[in-house]
Amino acid sequence: MGLSHSSVYHSPHVRSVTKSGPVVITTHQDVYPRLEIYDFCCDGTTYKPEFELLVQGYQAMYDRPYEDMRSFYQVAGIHGLPYSAYDGVTGGAHEYHNDTDWAIGRWGGYCHHGDILFPTWHRPYMLLIESLLIDEAKKIALQYPDKEKEKYVEAANKLRHPYWDWSAEKALEGIPNVFSKEKLEIYTPKGWKIVNNPLKSYTLPVDLSTPFPTKSNNPTAKPNYTPPSMDYNPYTPAGYPTVRHPNANYQDQYDILNQEMLVYVPAQSCFKIKYTEMADTNPGHPNPLVFVGYAHFASIETTHDGLHIIAGGLGGHMSYPDITTFDPLFFFHHMHIDRLLALWQAVHPDSWVPESIAVNGTYTAKLNEKVNGNTDLTPFRKSEKKFWNSNDVRDIEKLGYTYPELMKFKGHDSKKLHSYILGLYKPDPHFGRRWFAKLTIEEGKLIGPYAIRVFVDLANATAKTPVTSPHFAGLVAMWRSTNNFRANGITYTVGSVDITAAMERLGLRMEKHDYVSDVNATTGLLKSTSLFNVDTDINCVPVRQNGEEVNPKDAGVTNVEVYSFEHDNEDPNFLVKNTGQYHGAKKF
Repeated sequence: MGLSHSSVYHSPHVRSVTKSGPVVITTHQDVYPRLEIYDFCCDGTTYKPEFELLVQGYQAMYDRPYEDMRSFYQVAGIHGLPYSAYDGVTGGAHEYHNDTDWAIGRWGGYCHHGDILFPTWHRPYMLLIESLLIDEAKKIALQYPDKEKEKYVEAANKLRHPYWDWSAEKALEGIPNVFSKEKLEIYTPKGWKIVNNPLKSYTLPVDLSTPFPTKSNNPTAKPNYTPPSMDYNPYTPAGYPTVRHPNANYQDQYDILNQEMLVYVPAQSCFKIKYTEMADTNPGHPNPLVFVGYAHFASIETTHDGLHIIAGGLGGHMSYPDITTFDPLFFFHHMHIDRLLALWQAVHPDSWVPESIAVNGTYTAKLNEKVNGNTDLTPFRKSEKKFWNSNDVRDIEKLGYTYPELMKFKGHDSKKLHSYILGLYKPDPHFGRRWFAKLTIEEGKLIGPYAIRVFVDLANATAKTPVTSPHFAGLVAMWRSTNNFRANGITYTVGSVDITAAMERLGLRMEKHDYVSDVNATTGLLKSTSLFNVDTDINCVPVRQNGEEVNPKDAGVTNVEVYSFEHDNEDPNFLVKNTGQYHGAKKF
């Protein structure tokens, strides 16, 4: 999927190799699990020392001079802005040049999105922030009084960066309080202290992005701040914090964020598909006349996109690919994405990164380059002259971490782990058959981010129809769409929405259709004699972050199809692919 950025946002801050030598990511000496944030900070005293070191470690990274390659500012700047070389990693002749490469739609950050390396590129990125965090924690642990020092030194050795499982039932309560509290009380080397919460926000040491001519679009206009159009990255002046769903006073609005979490039910359905479909939002545009067996599955990246939009909102940093990493929540979000990848690997140990094309380019890679498991994941060094690649990071225990589920089922048949995972995120067993609306979306038609809301049996649904409506089934998030990538050939995003719960609420039952006899072989649409009418039963409403409604065709929606799949009779956690039934489609 294309990434949205603007040529006016090139940063004047030139980055070079740090004075203490190139940043080399080494593996952890011992293997310890990354824990879910609720367990990590809310489990009484079990992980109290680790949590206190986490808080202090983050603040220590914030406090480093921003020119330091090991500072939070520099590490956050790897993903998107400031579009300059990190740690001297330029890519040589392939280095990104803002004056020319922007015009052809090349992405100016190092991150891989919309291609096969999305999950694996972020793995060493997470390992980098985790390693720097642990380094700071170890230094802090040595400062504790002698009677406490041993406990904190041990905690620093065991510390691994937590993840936030926003797909668990607990997430329906909203964002964990540890990310929204202004202050935290922790035990430090100097005793008990109430400290600013570094997990809530990060204060920029220098300007991020560029001021807008319209003064009200800049945070300095508070209490009359108005976030700019989604076509542009918000401007953050030096001394201002990152925000989530900012109001006119440039303050977080957690009531809105938490309300959106209530209706965001991400599909953890990537565990039954091969690596290509699991990793990539752009597996290609399927022939509309060919039954697509993976219609009810979502890639990890498609699933991940929605959380960015919901966590950031209009004007919030998490919503914009160029600046998303400056919100510390990004790293807890992506630790969970890495967990999903690791769990998927355990279920599918023989599937890994195939050769593919990275259409968007990066800071060190031109557009449409071939990529595979041996492609350098720049700028992440494993030595002064070599970079990590996807094959290097395949085995996470060799990197020095794991996840609780992998520990629990280590040495067991992968089917047991598979069943357990699906049990964590299983659909309601009340439904013997589940129904899915599959959307095919042409990229580049609309500058993002935006969401395509899906309503059932409500033909007149609009952007003003509340997502609390019983007709609302879910959404497909388009996090990073930009017009500039149309010149590189048409690419598509495929997203699915489980519409079963909405149908149940409305008392609907859809008739099954025989794909061969009921579908026009030329148009791919249901014949007029068929009972099911997608035009009235499924309505797609694209909505920008500012609430503006967009015509589906203008938002790139080309096709909507409805499929259903039956549960396995022996294991209700599974949907059986070969039971798929086709129920109609409409084109835009």
